[in-house]
Amino acid sequence: MVEKSEVAVAKCQYYSLNDVQSAVKTCMDALGGLQSYINPGDTVLLKPNLLQAKPPEEYITTHPVLVEAVINLVRDAGGIPQVGDSPGAFDRGLEKYWNITGLSDVCGRLDVELVNFETAGSYRKTRNGRDYHIAKPVLDADLVINLPKIKTHSLTTFTCAIKNLYGTVPGFTKVEYHKQSPQPSQFAERVVDIFAVNQPCLHIVDGVVGMEGSGPSSGDPRKLGMILAGEDGVALDSFITHKLGRNPLEVPTNRIAYEQGLGEVDIDKINIIGVAPVIDNFKWPPKLSSTLEMIPGPLARGLMKFWWVRPAIDSEKCNQCLKCQGSCPTHALKKSGTLTKDQRAYIPEFDYEKCINCLCCMEMCPQKAIYHDQSLIYRLISKFSDS
Repeated sequence: MVEKSEVAVAKCQYYSLNDVQSAVKTCMDALGGLQSYINPGDTVLLKPNLLQAKPPEEYITTHPVLVEAVINLVRDAGGIPQVGDSPGAFDRGLEKYWNITGLSDVCGRLDVELVNFETAGSYRKTRNGRDYHIAKPVLDADLVINLPKIKTHSLTTFTCAIKNLYGTVPGFTKVEYHKQSPQPSQFAERVVDIFAVNQPCLHIVDGVVGMEGSGPSSGDPRKLGMILAGEDGVALDSFITHKLGRNPLEVPTNRIAYEQGLGEVDIDKINIIGVAPVIDNFKWPPKLSSTLEMIPGPLARGLMKFWWVRPAIDSEKCNQCLKCQGSCPTHALKKSGTLTKDQRAYIPEFDYEKCINCLCCMEMCPQKAIYHDQSLIYRLISKFSDS
């Protein structure tokens, strides 16, 4: 276990710089002050969530006001801040991401370097017999401050401190890991490996407005009203999922990280400093159910043809940008599908023989046009098992 399973939390209702910076400082003071983590002259890499090139008001990415607040506090502690991430989309136009998400404005005004993980090179790290490529600026920094956003995730159930470090892997390698580990538990093991090789970190969480439902990009904004911080990312994720009404061990990344001794999930063993707001009726994503494990093997194999949950495209929302095709690690989206009404472009179609249900397409769709389609037998069995 990490030595310090403490979670600091401060209420924060608005994305004003004064409010956010005050909340971050409150959290950090409770943990001994940011100066206890930073020596004068240290390079401090801030790693936000830049999943898509979307403006802050869509609440898909870490809000730039949090980034600005942490930059100010890092400088006050004598550190030299940098900002970097590797978004998940297939196009590598990072300037577009920085501009639209508001980070170009923040870093330009404050004269802070925006680090390009795609061109900076990587180091190879090995864990559990698997090799991972981690961007050099991440491992070269004296301290990494992880700046995740509280969101649901249709594959891993939840994304915050643990999952956000997946973005330290540059380029298309992230998609390849999806391909190699298609099942939720397999992919969660990869995510935990990458989390582990990036330790130690300090985590400061954007929980002012999060996302519920079919996250991490197609869900609905949900005001949560808090900023959180801690060294133990597992404890942070576990406390947050607990506050949102779910057993932390039901989130595969929490469970696997705990089993590997990377942090604490028992809420009674986590020292909570501060008071989090009450959050009722938080909406979680549809379950990628394990109900088939309850069914005898021969019958389960026969049902597999008719028992499925898989991505599908809403033709009314699709604008034929084809980002789903570019993000698919198995090339499961056909280039010729349903002709649109204007007869000028095609809506892609899935080849479900190739689809591994990694949901990269859902993450990358800017129109929220990809949804979970469920077979009738799946809906019936899931309804029975959840009753």
